[in-house]
Amino acid sequence: MRRPPSYFTVAGIALHEEMSRLRQLPAFADGPLAEREPELKVRRARRKPNRLGFAVPTEFRLSVTAYPGIRPGDVLETLLHELVHLHVGRAAESHAWHGRTFKRTLARAMEEGYGVTGQSPRSTIHGFYAEAIERVRLESAAEPTPGFEPGTPSLRVKCSTN
Repeated sequence: MRRPPSYFTVAGIALHEEMSRLRQLPAFADGPLAEREPELKVRRARRKPNRLGFAVPTEFRLSVTAYPGIRPGDVLETLLHELVHLHVGRAAESHAWHGRTFKRTLARAMEEGYGVTGQSPRSTIHGFYAEAIERVRLESAAEPTPGFEPGTPSLRVKCSTN
């Protein structure tokens, strides 16, 4: 059964369309995301959950949770985070799910997809990239062209862990 487009809209972001765009990033060119589309589900919660999303690489599916007060940056960070899990899978290294390979791939995809550059966070706890994406949104709102268009090369923000 196909879901209506409104099912995939969270915080004004059309997640299905954004996922299709992100799958075409060079960071994902040599993996399964370039070849096929994963199953995307949107969970709806009454309050902010502990798990904002999850990926199941063996089933090639991911889920993003919508909750009251979620910002576009939050949902974009979660979507890309889960796509990186599908791309990297469980790496044969220390911290298999969130190790060096995952962090490096996520940082690259954030730069390619949202123009977020600079240091990558020491941990993978949600929020670091969401804040950077929100800063990009604020900067783009101040530009003559209103709105936020993810992936626009002119949208750049330098991140720091301080």
